[in-house]
Amino acid sequence: MVVARQNAEPRHEVRSNVFLSAVLTSQDRQRQVRVRNISRIGALVDGADLPTHEEVVQLIRGRLTVEARVAWNRADQCGLRFLAPVKVVEWVSKVEHAGQRRVDHVVSMLRRPEAIADLRPVLVHDQDSLNAISRNLAEACERLAGSPEVVDRYAAELVALDAIAQRLECLAKQG
Repeated sequence: MVVARQNAEPRHEVRSNVFLSAVLTSQDRQRQVRVRNISRIGALVDGADLPTHEEVVQLIRGRLTVEARVAWNRADQCGLRFLAPVKVVEWVSKVEHAGQRRVDHVVSMLRRPEAIADLRPVLVHDQDSLNAISRNLAEACERLAGSPEVVDRYAAELVALDAIAQRLECLAKQG
C-alpha cells in the first residue's frame, strides 16, 4: 500500500516574488498587507499587527479570496498556508489596481543586469557605506510601505526603491 504525504513541504513550491496590496481578515479584524511572494499553496505577507500562529484568516486581493492558516509569524511578516490551492497567475495578474502595471514594469526593468551597471559609477565602494545605504533605504521603504495611502499612490516607486535596496545589499556582499 502506498501512503501519500498529506502535508507536502511548502518550500518546494515555486514562488512568485511580488509586491501586491491585499487585505488580511481574521475574525473581526481587517489589515492592509503586502504580499511579498506567493505560490499555489501559500504566501508571505507583511504588515502591522499580523494574526498569530495557527489563526485562520482570509487573504483578499480585488475579487480574489482564499482562506489560509498562519504557518508562522515574526515581527511584521507572516507565512500563510492556503487551505485550498490557488491559481498564482490570477493572483499576480493586474486585478482592479490601475497602478499595478507601473509596478510590474518597474520591477521588470530593475531585474535587468544592466540596471545596476548604470548605478555603479555613483556608488561608494566602501563596504560599510554600501551596507549602511542599503539598510537605511530598506528601513525607509518599510516605513513608507506601512501606509496604505502611500502604497496605493506610490506603489511603483516603493517597488523600485525596495529593489534598489536589495541590489545594493548584493553589491555590498560581493565586495
